[in-house]
Amino acid sequence: MKNQTFIRQTGAFFAFAFLLHSCKPDPVTIPDLGYNYAPDNVGHYVIYEVDSTVYDDFTGDTNYYHYQLKELAESEFTDNQGRRALRIERWVRFYDDTISVDSLPWILHRVWYSVKTQTGFERMEENTRYLKLVFPPVEDKSWNGNTYNTIGSWDYEYESVDQSYNANSDLLDSTLAVLQRSNINLLEHQYYHERYARNVGLVEKSVVDVFDTALVVGVPVLNRIVGGVKVNYKLLSYGN
Repeated sequence: MKNQTFIRQTGAFFAFAFLLHSCKPDPVTIPDLGYNYAPDNVGHYVIYEVDSTVYDDFTGDTNYYHYQLKELAESEFTDNQGRRALRIERWVRFYDDTISVDSLPWILHRVWYSVKTQTGFERMEENTRYLKLVFPPVEDKSWNGNTYNTIGSWDYEYESVDQSYNANSDLLDSTLAVLQRSNINLLEHQYYHERYARNVGLVEKSVVDVFDTALVVGVPVLNRIVGGVKVNYKLLSYGN
């Protein structure tokens, strides 16, 4: 009799435990919206090697610049829309063949700012606001990167998402590429492209925006540049 009572009690216990377990809600899966492609913690910095070529259409001169650029999320503030924003300090130091670049002082060059919302990543650059990323990032997805400025509509597009990439010998396991502008005709050549990495932010940037003032059929604008700029950023280091 005691054995039967024990068996009934044990069976009831396991039945109750099974019922309790089966009633537990399924674990909540938080969707990956790609927010960490745009880190927004104060103290985060990225250092780039920059090569810039400026074609002066007034003087006819071509000027070359080679320097390091450090972008530092220096502090946070509330923007005029009541949103959390980051003050982005841009520090530069120009290469000098006679001195080690590491011994050169950083010089504060510009102050920009950025805002990350649930749907996008904005940058205020030279008093012009750009919508750099939209969340979640999806390959082939497009949007107007100039939706918040008066430059005119540019269709940004995700060329790739979550792809590994070797950035200056630094293997990054998850990057996305944004084609911002590709416009080539008889008078101008425009190409704007950026690459971002998770937990780093921008890791590469390429700008070609040059023009000629005369129509020359059969000769690419790149071979007869009168004015414009070329700029390339390459990742050197980053941290918090």
